[in-house]
Amino acid sequence: MEKRLRRIEILVFITLALVVINSMLFIVGSINLNKEETAELIETKELPSEVTRDFLDDIVYNVKTEFNRSNWEGFYNIFGEYSKAQLSVDDIVQGFEKLKSATRKINTYTYSHYLYEGNNENAEWYEIHYKCRFDNGKGTIKISTRTVEKETEVVGIVINLNEL
Repeated sequence: MEKRLRRIEILVFITLALVVINSMLFIVGSINLNKEETAELIETKELPSEVTRDFLDDIVYNVKTEFNRSNWEGFYNIFGEYSKAQLSVDDIVQGFEKLKSATRKINTYTYSHYLYEGNNENAEWYEIHYKCRFDNGKGTIKISTRTVEKETEVVGIVINLNEL
């Protein structure tokens, strides 16, 4: 029971640290009056041309490497300027150190899918999803990106331990 409560506490903290960005996107996306049109757009909008397989592989490899090394400053540097204006290295340390104690290292990962979240603040917003295996179970990595004028940056990283 104590382990379960600890996992819940860790997930809540990480969610709160990144909720500012993700909740704004969700709220703006849910305001759209024509839900059928939005669902179709999410399914059909292609990733920007600069978001290549190599680009995504580099990001998720850096997430794995810095997370496994507990190099929280390096992990923080994966984020773009948009997120860095809202997060500090201390926020990353507080959220991800606790998570790492539950998951241990990220061993393997594989691309799953992406979702188009919409256009907001003159930017295209996407979520890139990966399935992964930790030392202590299975889970997911979600990387949120923001593209403005062919410049893409990471705005959120959510790591979940789904199964022990």
